[in-house]
Amino acid sequence: MKMNFKKIGANALGMILMINFSMPVALFNQTATSAPSQPQERFQERFQERFCSRLIETISKFDQRIADQKAKLQTKQEEQLLKLKNRQTERDSWLLGNRIKRDDNRQEHYAKIEARAQTDIQKQAVAAFKAIVEAAIVARRQAIDATIEKFRQDISQAIASRKQAVSAAVQTFQNVKIAALEKAKADCAAGINPKTVRENFRQAMKAGQD
Repeated sequence: MKMNFKKIGANALGMILMINFSMPVALFNQTATSAPSQPQERFQERFQERFCSRLIETISKFDQRIADQKAKLQTKQEEQLLKLKNRQTERDSWLLGNRIKRDDNRQEHYAKIEARAQTDIQKQAVAAFKAIVEAAIVARRQAIDATIEKFRQDISQAIASRKQAVSAAVQTFQNVKIAALEKAKADCAAGINPKTVRENFRQAMKAGQD
């Protein structure tokens, strides 16, 4: 699951970087024709404002895509859990039916043996045989039930741990994104070169996935 969310994060980060990689060049091309007639500082301010505005807009879209991916992932998890529970129910029903069938067959076998017992010694031997067989069957079934229960507990714990890992990964990624965005905003406000802002943002987001 953790790997699934890392894939989501990687796809979303890739979208941001792909869009923003050409952003400074595109913005420069859009404003370059008017640059000679404007003071250089004003040109740089407009360039900076448009870059930062586009960056924030892109991240907003990216947030929605992450939310959509998380919803799909949660739906898939719930579907898998439901399938698991259904398989367990089917397994329990099959096991119960099989045991009932074997119990009936065994009782028929006991009845045939008892019908042949004529003396008290023979009857005592049949009773002892039945007691031994039934005790062995009870012990075997208890061992099987314990093994099944242990396996299911392990599965439940693994699922719970996986969910916790995903939740932690989501929260960490969100924290990194918020910090990276605030840093990008501050850098934009400080007039730092857009290429530097973009690269700092990219590095921060990449570190959040490692």
